[in-house]
Amino acid sequence: MNLADHLDGRTNALTVSDVAELLNISERQVYKLAAENRIPSFKIGGSVRFDPAAFAAWLRQKMEPSSVRLTGSARGTRRVS
Repeated sequence: MNLADHLDGRTNALTVSDVAELLNISERQVYKLAAENRIPSFKIGGSVRFDPAAFAAWLRQKMEPSSVRLTGSARGTRRVS
């Protein structure tokens, strides 16, 4: 089961903390990505939340081979677009 499949069973909105843990990034980075509309999110009052189905669809799109571009020379670094 991949990460996106794990989210399919969720019925409650994801929190910033949930997303940070799933992506193994800081909560600050999650807030930044949401503010830049780089990840699907919505606000309830002052709280940022994430629809599990929309987030799973976004993850699947990002996990497709065509969404990963190799950058750098022989260093083997990757950048996700």
